[in-house]
Amino acid sequence: MTFAAPWILALGFVAAAVPVVVHLLTRPKPVRMPLSTLRFVREAVQQRRAAHWLRDFIILALRTLAILLLAVAFAGPHWGSPSLIQEDAGDTVRVIVLDTSQSMGAADGPTTVIQKGRSVADRYLQYRSGLRTNVILAGARPRAVFDNVSTNFEALREELNRTAAQAESLDIRAALELAARQLAPKDATDKRRRELIVISDFQRTNWGAVTFNALPPDTKIQLESVAPAEAAANLAVLRAVCRPVGARRDRLQLEVAIGNYSAIGHKGTVEISLGDAVYPIAAAFPPQEVTLLTQEVPAPSAGWQWGQTRLVDANDVLAADDQRPLVIRLRGEPKYAVVTQQREAGKLSSSQLLGFGLAPEWDGEGTSLRMERIETSRLDNQSLVDADLIALDHCGKLNPEQVGLIARQVRLGRPVLYVTSEAIDAVNLNALAKEAQMELPVALTPPSTGTIRRDLRLASPVTPRPPLATFGDSLPALIDQMIFAGGLSATSSGRAADDQIRASFQDGTPAIVVARSSSGGSLAILNMDLAKSNIWKTGALVPILDELVQELLASDTGEEIYLSGEPLVARIDTSGAAESLKIIQENGDGEPDALHGELLDDGDATVWQWDAPSQPGVYHVEDQGATVFAAAVALPAEEADLAVLPADVVRDRLAAGYEVAYNAASEKLVPQDDLWKWFAVGAVMCLLAEVATLLFLRN
Repeated sequence: MTFAAPWILALGFVAAAVPVVVHLLTRPKPVRMPLSTLRFVREAVQQRRAAHWLRDFIILALRTLAILLLAVAFAGPHWGSPSLIQEDAGDTVRVIVLDTSQSMGAADGPTTVIQKGRSVADRYLQYRSGLRTNVILAGARPRAVFDNVSTNFEALREELNRTAAQAESLDIRAALELAARQLAPKDATDKRRRELIVISDFQRTNWGAVTFNALPPDTKIQLESVAPAEAAANLAVLRAVCRPVGARRDRLQLEVAIGNYSAIGHKGTVEISLGDAVYPIAAAFPPQEVTLLTQEVPAPSAGWQWGQTRLVDANDVLAADDQRPLVIRLRGEPKYAVVTQQREAGKLSSSQLLGFGLAPEWDGEGTSLRMERIETSRLDNQSLVDADLIALDHCGKLNPEQVGLIARQVRLGRPVLYVTSEAIDAVNLNALAKEAQMELPVALTPPSTGTIRRDLRLASPVTPRPPLATFGDSLPALIDQMIFAGGLSATSSGRAADDQIRASFQDGTPAIVVARSSSGGSLAILNMDLAKSNIWKTGALVPILDELVQELLASDTGEEIYLSGEPLVARIDTSGAAESLKIIQENGDGEPDALHGELLDDGDATVWQWDAPSQPGVYHVEDQGATVFAAAVALPAEEADLAVLPADVVRDRLAAGYEVAYNAASEKLVPQDDLWKWFAVGAVMCLLAEVATLLFLRN
C-alpha cells in the first residue's frame, strides 16, 4: 500500500497520542474520607475500579484508532503499485494511449476489455488547471484524436465513448513514436511535466519486444493493464486456404488451422462453405495447440469462388475470430500456349513432346481445347489472353517487344515454362529475367565452342525435391534409365536458394530450375532438349510436367489473405479501364462503396489500393457484372492468442531507463480511488462503538 500524502500519517500518529495524554491528565485523584471500618469499602472500590478500567481502555483504544484511520484516509491510500500521475503537478503534458486491437474486444464477465479500458482512460481525462492532453487510439495504424495536446477534455471523452475494439492487430511501436512526437518539448524552455498513460491488455504477441526509447527521457510512464484476472479461453480459425490438386485442377485441398488457446481440450465442428457447398469437419482440438484440418473436395465451376470457415458453437470469449473468409480463383482445366518455331511435320520434335506432356490428349497438330501452338512471329498479347501457362521451346531469338510481352505476363502472376534447347535461349532468358525483375539462381550461358552436351545423367539427390520427389522409392532406378542431351551451361550466381535448383546433372549444371519474381510470377526452366533426350521414353516426362505445372499454377489461385487494418494492394488482370470497375462487399448492401479503396490504371494492369480495410470479409471487383478479382480480408491470426505478459516482465523489463509504474486491474483488492472511503467509514464505526460502550458500561 502506498500513500499520496505520507506526511499526513506522521501528523496522525501525533494526533493519536492526544487521547492518551488527555486520559492520563484527567484521571480522578483519590479522596480521603474518615470511616469506622474499611473492609467493605475496599471491596466496593476494587469492583468499581475494574469496571472503570475496562471502559476507559475500550474508549481510549476506539478514539486512538479513529484518529489513525482518519489520518490514513486523508493520506490518500493506494493498493498496488504507486501511481506516477499527480493531480497537483502544475503544468503537464499528458498523452493517453488506448489499445484498440482485436484482443481488447474479448469478453470479461458481463463487460469487455475495451470497456474497462475506456473507464480507466476517462479517469485521466478530468479537467484541471495547467493540464493539456491527447488520446491516441492504437491499432495497426495509430491515430491521435487531435494533432497536438489540447484542453478540450469534453471532445476527447466523446471520442473515447465512441471507441470500440477494431478488427486489427496492435503496432505499439508506431503508437509510442506518435506519442513521443506529442510529448516532445516545443523548445529548450519547455519544462512542463510529461506523462504517458498506456492502457492495454499487454498481449504477449504485441508487447514481446517493446521499448520506450523514442520517448523524452523525463517522461513519467503509467501502465494500466485491463487484462482479465484469469487467462481467457479462446478458440480461433487461424488460417483457411484452398488449393487445386493435380495439373487438371479438378479437385481442391481445403486446409484449416484451428488454435485452441485454453487449458482444456475442445471437441467441435468446423464448417467450410465454398460457393453453394458446405463441408463440415468434426475434430478434437487439444489445449494450447494449433490443429491442422485437411479435406479433399471436388472443384466447383471455374471462376472466382469464395466462402468462409466457421467454428460451430465455440462459445469462447472472442467470437470475431471464430470465422475466416476464403477466396480462390478456379480456372478449370488449364490452357497452355506453346511458343515455338519448330514445324509439326516429320519426326517428333521437342516442342511436340512438350505439348504431349502438358496435354496428353493433344493430337500434335494445330490447336486443341487445352493446347495452342503459337509461332514466335505471331506472338502478341491477344494470343496469350486465354493461356494459364506459357511454354517456350525452340522459340528462336525473341525481340525486345516479345520479351516485354512475356515479362508482363510474369509480373501479372502468370507462370512461364522455358525449355532451353538452343544457345540463343541464354540471351532470351537473361533478357526475360531482367525485364520481369526476377533473379535467376544460376547464370545460363551457351556451351563452349566445340562442346556438345550429350549423354548427361542426373545426379542422385540426397533429398529429392519436387518434381522428382513424386517418384518416391523408384527414383534411383528411373535416374539410371534417363539420358539427356542439349541445354545450356551454367555458372553459379551466388543467389541460389535451397529449393530453386530442383535437379542437377552430374557435370554440375542445373537440370530443373524454378524461380519466382517479387510480384508473384514464376519461371520454370527445363535445361534439356526433349527430342534428344530419352525422358519421354521412360514415361517420366508426363508426371514431371504434371508436378511442375501444379506448382506453377498454385501461385495463381487467389488464395492470398489480406489483413484487416493493413494496406491492401492488388494487381487486377483485366482489359477494362479502372473507371468501369466496381468494388462490392459480399453480404453487404450490394452497392459499390468508395470506402473500399480506389482503382487506378497502371499500364500493365489495374491496381486496387486500400489504405486500411476495416471490416473482415470478402470483397470482389466487378466489370459489367462479371467478377474479375476477389480478395479475402481477415483478422490477424496473432490476435487470437490472448495470453498476456507476466506482471514482473511489464514492471521490470519494459521500464528500462524510465520511471515506470504498473497497475493491473486484476491485482486490486479494492478500487484504487475508493480505498480512502473505507478508512473513513472505519473511523466513524469506531466513534459509534465508543457511544455504544459508554451506554453499555455506564456508571
